[in-house]
Amino acid sequence: MAEYLPVGLNSDGMPVLPSVLPTSLTFENAVIAFAIGIGIYFGLWFEPDWRVVIGIALALGGIYKFVRRYSPNLSSEASTLCLLAVFIVLGIGRSAHHTQSLDTPFLSEYRQGYLVKGWIEAIEKSGDKAFRWQIRVNEISQLRNKKVMKNKPLRVRVKADVSGFEVGKTIQIKTLMTAPPGPVVPSGYDPARRAFYSGFGGYGFAIGKADAIDPFPATRMERASKQIARIRYNLADRIRAQAPVATSGLQAALLTGVRTYVPKEQTEALRVAGLAHVLAISGLHMGLLAGSGYYLATLGFAMIAPLSRRYDVRKFAALVGIAMATAYLLLSGAGVSTQRAYIMAIIVFVAVLLDRRAFSLRSVAVAVLITLFLHPESLTSAGFQMSFAAATALVVFYGFWRRLGFENYEKGILKSVKRNLIGLSLTSVVAGAATAGFAALHFNRVARYSLIGNMLAMPVFTFLVMPAALAALLLLPLGLETYPLWVMGKGIDLILIISNWVASLKNSLLYLPSVPNSIIALFGIGFAAICVARPVLKWSGAVAILICVGIGYFQSTPDMRVSDTGKIAFWDDAHDALLVERVRTDRYGRDQFIQRAGRNDVKFGKYTDGAALCDKQACRFSIKGQVVSIVTSPESVAEECATAQLIIVTKRQAGPRSRRACQALLLDETGFKTLGATDVYVKPSGVHLKHTKPKSRQSRPWAKGATPIWKDPRNY
Repeated sequence: MAEYLPVGLNSDGMPVLPSVLPTSLTFENAVIAFAIGIGIYFGLWFEPDWRVVIGIALALGGIYKFVRRYSPNLSSEASTLCLLAVFIVLGIGRSAHHTQSLDTPFLSEYRQGYLVKGWIEAIEKSGDKAFRWQIRVNEISQLRNKKVMKNKPLRVRVKADVSGFEVGKTIQIKTLMTAPPGPVVPSGYDPARRAFYSGFGGYGFAIGKADAIDPFPATRMERASKQIARIRYNLADRIRAQAPVATSGLQAALLTGVRTYVPKEQTEALRVAGLAHVLAISGLHMGLLAGSGYYLATLGFAMIAPLSRRYDVRKFAALVGIAMATAYLLLSGAGVSTQRAYIMAIIVFVAVLLDRRAFSLRSVAVAVLITLFLHPESLTSAGFQMSFAAATALVVFYGFWRRLGFENYEKGILKSVKRNLIGLSLTSVVAGAATAGFAALHFNRVARYSLIGNMLAMPVFTFLVMPAALAALLLLPLGLETYPLWVMGKGIDLILIISNWVASLKNSLLYLPSVPNSIIALFGIGFAAICVARPVLKWSGAVAILICVGIGYFQSTPDMRVSDTGKIAFWDDAHDALLVERVRTDRYGRDQFIQRAGRNDVKFGKYTDGAALCDKQACRFSIKGQVVSIVTSPESVAEECATAQLIIVTKRQAGPRSRRACQALLLDETGFKTLGATDVYVKPSGVHLKHTKPKSRQSRPWAKGATPIWKDPRNY
């Protein structure tokens, strides 16, 4: 950790106060600087060349070495700041290198027909009853000209009738697909960015039945991936066949990561009760499963007297734990969240092998560094932030707990049970408190009674569900998994009863307005400062979090939404309703607009029923004194410009003469296409627009993907 300078006197007899900054660069601080660099990269308005960025980092490092050598009087704080700058630039460079090495091509923005040949990598749920395939592409061609795409995407997602085909099967299917869509609300979730980093080049639906074809030649790695996928889904089907019907989907999800068959109402109840983390295979699941294997192996090896007397059996057990963690990683699909949990577990077991402390800030920092180096884009995800926030907070808390002497071992079964229950309760409280802020900032809602839900449900999950899951996995090769799955199902039944009860409590969810991504970044830096910084900087971290809370409380919300197809929705605050033209249009985008405004159970009305004054030329209404005009014909723009502050042309585009003559803000078909959906803020200074596809996003690779082999003639 950082060195601390005591208060004292220097050689001149002057008082020396403690330094605010660390006097030497610690590993933890370097990792935080690396993460800040990644955050800066994703906030840039242009795409930097990774070679230039790495060159800047090397130049900064060379300048640092030169100055240190020829200016020995340089303060240690200045040296630390220089090194922190080097790691920040390295974070930017690694992110740029990772992004530019992917080169994921996107299909056309316009829906077109494609013939896709590849093997089924996963079956996913699409809506309440429909399903879709995740296809690993071997070959893709346009139906129109039958030309094979050379620069093909790695994967596509196709909604289809999946009956009769199992995962791992090679198929060909005719589809209608487009490029992955962008965000539907400004600064909202960006499906295109996630698709870019996951290798998805297109989304769509089937226009014919799939046909089975012969497999394509594959590398050893591809054959292994196909075999693992087939084993996962076959195992999920076997678990669903043997487990109790009501909980079979959840049991398959916990053991294999296949969440396709989890009922929607169960997912919603767990989410409202603050137990949604049970579904995401993360550090909790990996720790319980691999940790249980480690302790069982330790017990077994300790019972072999010649072995336990001569060797430290914990090291043999750690190897068993590593093997079990690896098996669970492969079995659960090796998602990014599971990879984070696996890295953390491996670090813990390696620490046991090397006789080091298994749980420390250093081990968490190593896990963060490895995860970010492999997947820099995971820094911006809620899963990454919440999982490592919980891990960091627990390490800090139990270090403080240990220093107070509350971890002293006491003999006796009852005292051991009491100690475990207290530890589990404290873990739920600390982890819940550490993740609550990130959850609120990302999802715009807080489960008010998540502490109650976790306190009641997590003992059942820890001491009943996961041990039964481990037993089921161990007994699967013998065909004896039925009874452990029954026990696991009873435990999940109890968790669902608890979650349904918690979800039924009055005002179980607190809705909050959304905040800019920069506020989430500031909150994360403040949290890190509280956990790992020296005492003076801990207070600055607390101040940063208070600033985020204040900004979130006073955050203004948009008054109006214009979708990327020209559909209008605006608030009628007098009746707490959202006024639209048609209730059935723009459903998903409208729901996101409502959620990010921090509202719930919103009533809908039609603005044509009296809120707007409509004639054959336009509909006009006022929002906080600013006049908005909705016209269907560009010919009406000139007349509306005289009275309106915002004009929306829902069909076609305004002519150049109208644009030059009009002083009002103007949105038309061209703006919908290039700028995406728009949030409208009405303030005393006037009308302000915020777009889902601003120019700062249009220059990034995930906005358009790599250049496809075909160019759409309509773009010229």
